[in-house]
Amino acid sequence: MSDCPCAPWRAGGGLGARLPTELPGHSAMATRRRLRSPRLVYDIELLRAMADETRQQILQYLCTPGAGDMQEFSVGDIAENFELTASTVSHHLQLLRRVELVHVRRSGKERLYRLNWKHLRRSVGQFNDLLGLIDAAASRASRDDA
Repeated sequence: MSDCPCAPWRAGGGLGARLPTELPGHSAMATRRRLRSPRLVYDIELLRAMADETRQQILQYLCTPGAGDMQEFSVGDIAENFELTASTVSHHLQLLRRVELVHVRRSGKERLYRLNWKHLRRSVGQFNDLLGLIDAAASRASRDDA
């Protein structure tokens, strides 16, 4: 994958291709205009992936101290830890992989998953920047309201 997190969406693939063409109460044309930015589409999908409680728990589990940044877990390891089925864990890992939060490699018949630290750090930094802008705007608005 490219260093640009929205690269898969520029090519027309990735999760952006699976977004609904209409949002409730909006025309398809208006929705496409609002979501035309590949970066915005990517950010929405990243937030959706991280908003799920099970995926948050899986991400926390992948942060388990071990062999540094390279700690890897199989679907079975994760499923056993959370008492979930392997297919449920695979589904969640697939969504995390699509937004580049996890890496996967094959080892024989197993797939081993680990965090994509570089991308995770970059995403956290971008969200912190966004939260800073929102906080500054809220401060200005509350001063204006006073």
